[in-house]
Amino acid sequence: MAYLLGLCAALCAATGAAVQHREVAEVPTASSTGLRLVIAALRRPLYLLGFAVLLGAFAFQFAALRVGDLTQVQPMLATELLFLMVIIVFTHHQRPGRREWAAAVMIVGGLALFLVAAKPHGGVKTLSSGWAVVLTIALVVVGVLFGLSRLWVGWSRAALLGAAASSCFAYQAAMTKIVAGLHLSAIITSPALYLLGAGGALGFFLYTLALRAGHVAASRASMNIVNPLASVLIGVVAFAEVLNHAPAAIVLEVLGLVILVFGARQMATSPLIATVDEDAAAS
Repeated sequence: MAYLLGLCAALCAATGAAVQHREVAEVPTASSTGLRLVIAALRRPLYLLGFAVLLGAFAFQFAALRVGDLTQVQPMLATELLFLMVIIVFTHHQRPGRREWAAAVMIVGGLALFLVAAKPHGGVKTLSSGWAVVLTIALVVVGVLFGLSRLWVGWSRAALLGAAASSCFAYQAAMTKIVAGLHLSAIITSPALYLLGAGGALGFFLYTLALRAGHVAASRASMNIVNPLASVLIGVVAFAEVLNHAPAAIVLEVLGLVILVFGARQMATSPLIATVDEDAAAS
């Protein structure tokens, strides 16, 4: 059930992202930066429709986290890329070629290989002393990625902003897992609820900037890579989960990461994304 709910969340996320990307791309240049972009996007009905679909993704994710572990649910969201390859045919009138499909499969397959070999397990479902360390690291990572994004354009900037947003969403997912395990009377007094809200708000802001920066496949590929890997890291540090460290498992983990990185590079440099970057540079 956790895997099925995770797939439903991935489908909703892909649909919502594709719709929102089309709307953000049409925001006038004068309103295309910072909070002005977010405000302008929120005034567009179809963007709000995409946002509602993304809320459906969050609802499925929340339900999945109630019946499964963080490191089981988050990786299923990587299948969003495969859904996205189909959806942009209708929303963007683009037809991904073999290179894009191969890249998406490598990203999902490499990630799956890493997680199957690592076999994250154990751990607790409450905040441990490691949560403060994770929060500090997450803030530093998000700040660095956002700073670097200011130095690039096109798919590079979209990918960096997507990675920053995804780091926030990974932290939000961890807090969601905690809140999902609490009794209703204890939720309102839990610090996890407010950390969840803060992480989601910052992630939403960065995500909107990522949609404007480049092709939706670039930002979503980055997000789908960073989110589950960051979730695994959070699981180890803050929830005391354990990864398989047998020699054979480590070899497979490294192989999975290599496949994943190669797939990400193929996706980023594909004609589908390159054409969008060239059009943006020309305009």
